[in-house]
Amino acid sequence: MASTTTAAVDAGACPWDSLPSHLQDRILSLIPVTELLPVAAASRALRRLLRSPAFHVLLSPHRLDAFFLLTPRLAVHPLSRRVLPTPPLAALCPPSYPLVSSASPSRLITYATLHFLPPIPDGSYLLSVVVQPPLSSSSILVAVTTGAAVRSYTLDTADPSRHWASRGDLPLSISLLGNAAVAGDRSQLFVLGRGPDALLVFHLATGTWEELPVVMPQDLTTAHLFVYDGKLFLVGGVERLGEVERVVVWRLEDEEAAMLWREVAVMPAEVFDELVADRHGSFWHFQAADRLGIVCLYNAVDGRLVMFDAVDGLWTVLPRVSGLDAEESGRWFGHVLEPGVELLLGQRHQRS
Repeated sequence: MASTTTAAVDAGACPWDSLPSHLQDRILSLIPVTELLPVAAASRALRRLLRSPAFHVLLSPHRLDAFFLLTPRLAVHPLSRRVLPTPPLAALCPPSYPLVSSASPSRLITYATLHFLPPIPDGSYLLSVVVQPPLSSSSILVAVTTGAAVRSYTLDTADPSRHWASRGDLPLSISLLGNAAVAGDRSQLFVLGRGPDALLVFHLATGTWEELPVVMPQDLTTAHLFVYDGKLFLVGGVERLGEVERVVVWRLEDEEAAMLWREVAVMPAEVFDELVADRHGSFWHFQAADRLGIVCLYNAVDGRLVMFDAVDGLWTVLPRVSGLDAEESGRWFGHVLEPGVELLLGQRHQRS
């Protein structure tokens, strides 16, 4: 009884208000931004703390606290494993449809944004946006042409000249490019080449391309690259006679003899059945989006969503989505927003 009483006294002797402000900042900075919203409403003192510049410096993206856009109005939120209204982080309304979003920290480029930039070179499209460095307002935009001869261009938003610089051509003839994954140090883009399948690297400093000497998985379809914890991953379907039979996650290993894709996870049968929505034999592809090791796979036709966490290799079936326009949803999925201090400040703004 004495020890219990002592513990109660000790706990009561250290209330939140008696903690030094720097400890309060540290503790609260570990909480996802969306979870901090009710905290900000608890008292004026907490609201002042959460809106202080010193606290904002400590904030970093929480790996589960991201919003995978389904439409301008709805998004998948891995932290709550629910479909929620899109937070007011950007002016997401026609004609400001997104073209490309960067790797963390999130930056969304829309048609409206491009009005303030030099026109993209003819026949090109935006491949990636690379924010440089952390907490910087500058970024590198990478555009590529389509067709057999693929050319690349970059634009540094910090460069006063604000012009697209012509960079290197792809070292091989290729039908199309898949998604681009930004290296952890933001010095490279890893890009999927399709037709033939290849793993390409674009070096931002030199503007040159190279093809990595690695054999791509056989019968790969609907593939998606992502980077987590300094490693490059590939998630994709494996098809047989035009039918997706399973979904696999590989990790790129650089061994002494050669580089190779090592299989690290396979989607369980029950999760796979949910994703394909009983369309075995007629379901051709899914879409993918990732942020900080969390990957969402989406069957836009049937509104089916599953999630993969690279930390523990676990798959999760997310709530189904009904009543969405598959074409609109397919256009938006792949873009991910991370809530930042703007949400705590209650400000609407457009990422640019």
